[in-house]
Amino acid sequence: MIKYIDNSNARAQLRFVEWQAVLRLAYNRDHMKMAAAFPEYIKICDEWHERYKTYIKRNPKRPKAVALHLIYLSLLNNKIKNLDEFYLRLATEVTQLKIRKPRVRKETLDDNNYANNSSYLTKTDDLKSHNRFVNLVLKVAIEITHTDYTQIQLNKIFDVLVSESKEAQRSEKELVTLKDTFFKKVYAMEKSITRAESLILRNSDTKLSKDAYHLYGLFKLRCEVGDTWTLSQTELAKEKLGTGKPAALKAVDLLIKLKLIKIFEQVSQGSVEPKATVYKRIG
Repeated sequence: MIKYIDNSNARAQLRFVEWQAVLRLAYNRDHMKMAAAFPEYIKICDEWHERYKTYIKRNPKRPKAVALHLIYLSLLNNKIKNLDEFYLRLATEVTQLKIRKPRVRKETLDDNNYANNSSYLTKTDDLKSHNRFVNLVLKVAIEITHTDYTQIQLNKIFDVLVSESKEAQRSEKELVTLKDTFFKKVYAMEKSITRAESLILRNSDTKLSKDAYHLYGLFKLRCEVGDTWTLSQTELAKEKLGTGKPAALKAVDLLIKLKLIKIFEQVSQGSVEPKATVYKRIG
């Protein structure tokens, strides 16, 4: 039973994912049959796709968005057997998921509150004597970006910074402002760089990090998640890396290890270039 495709009140991301599920699990990826079954939605389904991508991009940590994207990736990787399994996962992981909102102290702002909070990076007269500590807070916030912290851990990190600081004591008002600055810097950094990119750039081998970061950028430029890119080893080595075949392959290995791409299949390209690899972007 179709639940979202023909429901104009349903959110676009749900209509898109259901469209993909029906296409793959009911019509075996036969776009002609899908078009015949839902002719009135053929044109609008591309709009659903764009709105889906926007939804996922804007909600990288929202549980329902993460769960929906995992279901979509499962469809792309043929890990969902039938529509019954699809609808069960959609119900239990997304549409009927109940999320508990953690209780936080009033002086600890969340991501939404920060957008309109004037204390962020505003060095008031009260904080001018604490420039060194403000700089330390910003530095630590950058270092912990995308490190799987919890809200409790963030509070503890800030408390440790305060306890270890040798500067003059601060008033409660100053501490609230400093904590606001710390939290918003963390959230701002996580909006400016993805978790995948941060993992690549934190690799201890700086040369490998540079090559892998560039190669990952090329994958993002050429294909969205779930799409493939066919490359021979010769072409791979020439893809603006400028480092030759061994370094290019090391960059590929790192992206595979981080589960950003995977080897989809190998194909023959004739006697001159006997083998090429089809890579699938999965992250």
